[in-house]
Amino acid sequence: MPSDTRRVEIGRLGKPYGLQGDLKYRGEPVIEALERVYLEGLGYRLIEAVYPLNHETVIHLSGIDDRAAAERVALLRVYADVADLPELEPGAYYYFQLIGQPVFVEGKLFGQVVDLEDAGAQDLLVIRPSGTSLRAQHQTHRVPLQAPYVRLEEDGIHIEPIPGLLD
Repeated sequence: MPSDTRRVEIGRLGKPYGLQGDLKYRGEPVIEALERVYLEGLGYRLIEAVYPLNHETVIHLSGIDDRAAAERVALLRVYADVADLPELEPGAYYYFQLIGQPVFVEGKLFGQVVDLEDAGAQDLLVIRPSGTSLRAQHQTHRVPLQAPYVRLEEDGIHIEPIPGLLD
């Protein structure tokens, strides 16, 4: 992968777990392949452990060795350097790569992806329609990323909407 010092958000720290500084983590599973992360406003921390716990992920970071330290960093955003991310198989993508992608509905430009949301069972694309009107600038649509009517292609994201999806 080319030298890229850009950082991307990969998740958030959750509540402390236990007394030794462990924290719940919610975000990209790529955390398991990384050696270090960047904590919002605090800098880099080495990842000392990552382990599953009842359908959740728990991490232990260097310098966070007790519950009080974990409480101070709880809810911070977690970033990774793009250059540290493992290469993906062809056709696979990181979520940050979808933000800014154009969205086409029935072949016509509709808008662009402005965010992704975790909706529990599946992730949602947050799409802002094109246009300069006040309504277009403040309106968003949420579309399930894994839906059969959503296709990721080289030129953007294509949607063949079902009735009511974009109303």
